[in-house]
Amino acid sequence: MDKKKHYEVKTPIEDYCGIGAAGVQFAYGKAEVYDEWVAQWFKEHGYTVEEVKEETEEASEAPKTEAKPKGNAKK
Repeated sequence: MDKKKHYEVKTPIEDYCGIGAAGVQFAYGKAEVYDEWVAQWFKEHGYTVEEVKEETEEASEAPKTEAKPKGNAKK
């Protein structure tokens, strides 16, 4: 199965919130884009674009720990 590429786009204005080109929603100067053409457009227009590397299943599976009650919590 083909995985879509995932990009993080950062605006030149660090705290920008709003809608950009292609309807991309920016929050605090960042947006996530899954279309390579759109990512390239932002890059050509002065935005910082970085490809997000997806974690492998093995790396993302952290050991599971059981939550312990705090204070005087009864079981």
